[in-house]
Amino acid sequence: MDSSPERIGVSGERFGRAKKPEAPEIVELRQKRAHPITFDVASYYCQMLVHRAHVAMLTEQKILTKEEGAAILRGLKEVEEAAKADERLVTYMSTEKELIDRVGEVGGKMHIGRSRNDLGATQRRLFYRDQINRLIETVIEYQKALLKKADENLDTVMPGYTHWRQAQPITLGHYLIAHVDAAARTIERFEDAYKRTNLNTLGAAALAGTGWSIDRARTMELLGFDDLCENTYDCVAAHDHIIELASTTTIHMTNLSRLAEDLQIWSSDEFVMIDLDESYAGTSSIMPQKKNPSSLEAVKLCAAESIGVLTTTISSVKGTSYTNIGDRAMIEPTTVETAIGCTKVMAGVVSTLVPMKDKMLSLASKGFSTMTELADTLVRSYGISFRQAHDIIGEATSKAISEGKAADQITVEMVEEAAQKSIGKSLKLPKETLQQAIDPTENIKRRKLIGGPAPEEVKRMIEDRRKKLESKETKHKQRLAKLKAVYGELEEAENKITGL
Repeated sequence: MDSSPERIGVSGERFGRAKKPEAPEIVELRQKRAHPITFDVASYYCQMLVHRAHVAMLTEQKILTKEEGAAILRGLKEVEEAAKADERLVTYMSTEKELIDRVGEVGGKMHIGRSRNDLGATQRRLFYRDQINRLIETVIEYQKALLKKADENLDTVMPGYTHWRQAQPITLGHYLIAHVDAAARTIERFEDAYKRTNLNTLGAAALAGTGWSIDRARTMELLGFDDLCENTYDCVAAHDHIIELASTTTIHMTNLSRLAEDLQIWSSDEFVMIDLDESYAGTSSIMPQKKNPSSLEAVKLCAAESIGVLTTTISSVKGTSYTNIGDRAMIEPTTVETAIGCTKVMAGVVSTLVPMKDKMLSLASKGFSTMTELADTLVRSYGISFRQAHDIIGEATSKAISEGKAADQITVEMVEEAAQKSIGKSLKLPKETLQQAIDPTENIKRRKLIGGPAPEEVKRMIEDRRKKLESKETKHKQRLAKLKAVYGELEEAENKITGL
């Protein structure tokens, strides 16, 4: 069907009004979605981290001899390498069997003081914390793209809409800052999710811990966890941190979808407020005039998918026992890759779109988004109540529409006639005052209040958001640096055991 939206998972020849090669972000996202990696494969490196830290701790606690610990650690490296070519090894029991085959029965001692329950819980937490970091990094770059575009459009006047009717004049820069702020809240949510995810569950065993003299604090240090998930029962039963991550991802995807919806409408033939770069668009096999907003439609589709993931994740534990149980649905790697990919796509769309400034200004001038300011002007000039002014301008607007006139064609006489009809008074508004009131650019200049669309206020917000973003980026880099240092400590602990 030629006019149907192009899916992000379907590629084809570029032609017509979309001859330009697809944006690399779209290509990357398509490939990730076309070749999904299972959770067990994607998180196998986390399982190996758990094994390494646990064996190092067992050896330090003298539960294993140094020779036993060294043999196991060397064997684990071999198994991890072998698993790259044989995905069947990524399940725990397969890993353990392969380890025993390579180093002998000593490999079976790796599981002392541990269960697949706490191993799996810890593996998931390690993997999801890394995905949260990836998501945060991507959202930071997305915010940078929005801020840059906002800075370029401080004076790009356009109508602001409520209920898809012109409401009040704004600028494109002012609109984009709203999405910067939504993304900032997304980062805060991801940081909260990270805090509740980055807890050590190792040592809980099946659910009641172990009689072995293990050191849970030590594995916490070696794996870079910020704290313990203390109660051993809670360690293997908890699922809320995964639901929280699914929820935060869905909120972010929903915000992206809302931006995509606005841009799709603004790029339509009826609005023509923006022009999308053809590398983010598609075309029709039959209609040569088409430049379809396929990337925007794909983002909206993916947002719907994320809602499904959240619903599945949370409903999977509704009515299940609070314990380790197989009913629980996890967040698959494809969900994370899709969220990251869609964020990159929207950053690219915004960075490359061209605002049709003359058309935007014309719509704001001829539409009736300036009528609030005109009503305010009557209140300021004549001391009438705002409700009276509202009635007067409502009457004048209705008359203009019935006569086929645009907002910038409203005259002093029309306002005077409306005032006489509405409140029984003749208000002779000076022509210059009227013209200033219905000028969208003047409207915007007057709105210098905190958070308003006046160019100087938007500029202030941009600078403020950049500083806040720098702080978030620094915090993010510190998180990554801490994990890198921790893995160095883990390697050092292993080297003391293996003698390397």
